[in-house]
Amino acid sequence: MTQYISAKEFRLRFASVSEDLKKAGEIIVLKKSKPLFKIVPFEEVPADILDRSNSIADNSQPDLHEISQIVHSIRKI
Repeated sequence: MTQYISAKEFRLRFASVSEDLKKAGEIIVLKKSKPLFKIVPFEEVPADILDRSNSIADNSQPDLHEISQIVHSIRKI
């Protein structure tokens, strides 16, 4: 659940914001009742490029195996 805090409260409670973030999932900091920025938990991304490509799969594009098959079929022509 999103938590909203003022910019002043954020400055005063900066040290404890990480605990609130664990509970809330995300924190939106407001200035004059308007969103200033959002704090979200850091997500680890795989270090290996192949692992990263698997985590952000784009089904609209062919994968390497499909591209290889297409190239081989074109070469036969």
